[in-house]
Amino acid sequence: MREKYFRKQVRALRFSLLSPEKVKKLSAAKIVTPELYDIDGFPVDGGLMDLRLGAIDPGVSCRTCGKRVKECPGHPGCIDLARPVFHIKYIPLIELCLRTFCPSCGKLTLSEEKQKDHTPSERSKKARDAKRCPHCNEMIERVKLDKPSTFMIGKKRLNSIEVRQRLVLIKDEELKRIGINAKTCRPEWSVLSLLLVPSVTVRPSITLDSGERSEDDMTHKLSDITISCNHIF
Repeated sequence: MREKYFRKQVRALRFSLLSPEKVKKLSAAKIVTPELYDIDGFPVDGGLMDLRLGAIDPGVSCRTCGKRVKECPGHPGCIDLARPVFHIKYIPLIELCLRTFCPSCGKLTLSEEKQKDHTPSERSKKARDAKRCPHCNEMIERVKLDKPSTFMIGKKRLNSIEVRQRLVLIKDEELKRIGINAKTCRPEWSVLSLLLVPSVTVRPSITLDSGERSEDDMTHKLSDITISCNHIF
């Protein structure tokens, strides 16, 4: 029987931040231990080589899709971070939101009248560093970025939890006023509470001539993160 093939044309690609809920939905396993293998060389449940993240050896089936090493595409996991962490690539987004929205009511610090007849970028420029919120009349202290990722109000440092609380206050319709699509880029998503862990197919281990396993650099770094989180918890 002749197989039928269908052609599909990719018209566009859209990139977005992942919400914590989306990370949970994508994850096949929660990583809770830095240990990789047990005494018999079998992947530890809840470890970075957990078989729910994909098949790693011939003869072993993936516990998520049931396929073998050549057929299994791999499945991501997640690490529950002990403290929220800034995504370094989205520091400009965090800074923009901290400096253009009121920390009390979460609205853009520009009156409705002044928002008219201006583009989103013009609104964000005019709203930056306002001294008083035109909506709730709250006095606003200027937020400064001490690069690469330290936010300051005067001599006080804002920690990641405080920053995230301020970002959560901002409503979707307020973000739209400065051109941010809240469906794909809520600003608090750039302060990570869950870290998506790539599948084992992305960071495969290799067996050396001596018979010992050698793990990918990414696996070692993820192991360090897991150890740090466990110490803080």
